[in-house]
Amino acid sequence: MLRRILHRSVFIRLRVGPRTQDYYERRIKKGKTRREIVRCLKRHAAREVFQLVKQLRERRA
Repeated sequence: MLRRILHRSVFIRLRVGPRTQDYYERRIKKGKTRREIVRCLKRHAAREVFQLVKQLRERRA
């Protein structure tokens, strides 16, 4: 389920997020494939989620 959420959020960011669109364009110019770019964006999104969860745990403790 989390994989599906990450996947969807990346494609939404690609559609409406200017920072993500800029990142995509820079990587395309460097010769990366769409699949490679999406993989990197998913990793980044997963790290963001992990940091949020980590912060919530620290606040509760």
